[in-house]
Amino acid sequence: MQRNSLSGRLILADVARGLALLAMAIYHFSWDLSWFDVVTWDVTGAPEWRLFAQLIAGSFLFLVGFSLVLAHRNGVRWESFWRREIKVGLAALAVSAVTYFIFSDQWVKFGILHAIVISSLLALPFLRLHYVFALLCGVGVLALYQWLGDYVLPYRQFFWLGLNSLPEISVDYVPLIPWFGPVLLGVGCGDFFVRHDLLRVLRGSALPNVFLRFFAWFGRHSLATYLLHQPLLFGMVWGAVHLGMFGDVRVREFQQSCVMACRQSIDEEVCARACACTSAEMMKRGVWEELHATPDDADVRRIVQQLFQVCLPK
Repeated sequence: MQRNSLSGRLILADVARGLALLAMAIYHFSWDLSWFDVVTWDVTGAPEWRLFAQLIAGSFLFLVGFSLVLAHRNGVRWESFWRREIKVGLAALAVSAVTYFIFSDQWVKFGILHAIVISSLLALPFLRLHYVFALLCGVGVLALYQWLGDYVLPYRQFFWLGLNSLPEISVDYVPLIPWFGPVLLGVGCGDFFVRHDLLRVLRGSALPNVFLRFFAWFGRHSLATYLLHQPLLFGMVWGAVHLGMFGDVRVREFQQSCVMACRQSIDEEVCARACACTSAEMMKRGVWEELHATPDDADVRRIVQQLFQVCLPK
């Protein structure tokens, strides 16, 4: 079937990227709050948060594949392709460098930007094939990940495949298996839209509303938004914490650790009240600063325990 050319922006595709960025900002802001102990949400470990993060990453990578088709459906425009690859590649290196200094052993070795660079290269041959092949291969990559299960490669050098002898500890880890799968699904869906003359659906109305224009703008500047939003959010939370806008960090940390130890045998709500009472009594009796000055002092810890027992409902 002859592929029709299409002029102008496909605003709904831009809006989809903008909405994915919004979801990512929500996740990162929640992660920042958790990192600074402002909230007790287990953003990195709770199943619902992990699913949310996976859906965000999957949507971004799906849109990478879809956008490849939109940009190169009439043949690969090599100059613009390599310009984009270099730009995203440099951004990926910058993310690795910055996170190395901030998070040390949890730095980003192969995050979503790294995955986008490599996946974009690997997806190029699929642009010349029928969408059915791309869709089947995308499903195949996802199925391969499920089928391999606990199988691992013995070589750490292949960590970017996601088949490690040891799991990668990183604030952002997006290996090609399984994440190349959504890219291929995006390529397949994009080719389906092109072959069946459905791209006009993505144009939206001739006069898009403010909501669409807002998210479309961020979608058109997705790389800049991705790079800037987390430093800004992280900095805002850091500043708010150190300005005391979330209360005393030490008090919050004490109460959280107190509740975690207490709830092993007592109802969590009771523990929360008792721990809040304990920290207040410590401050009233001058024990609070002593605890932080000499946290291993047995006499101070015994006083804290006695205060906790007094605060605990009988």
